[in-house]
Amino acid sequence: MADITEALAGNKMLQLKQELKELRERLAACTDEDAKKAIRREIMEKETYYNILADRQRING
Repeated sequence: MADITEALAGNKMLQLKQELKELRERLAACTDEDAKKAIRREIMEKETYYNILADRQRING
């Protein structure tokens, strides 16, 4: 069961990395300050989730 969980976490981490890349690209192209704030907030949330998954893998791995 742990192998399945680790595989799912790894897949989610890859997905989060891609989403973060896309958000950073959107942020670079954005000119509206309110939209930039929303994008930055979303980036912070996804980075936090990514870090949680990475910590779980370190602890369980």
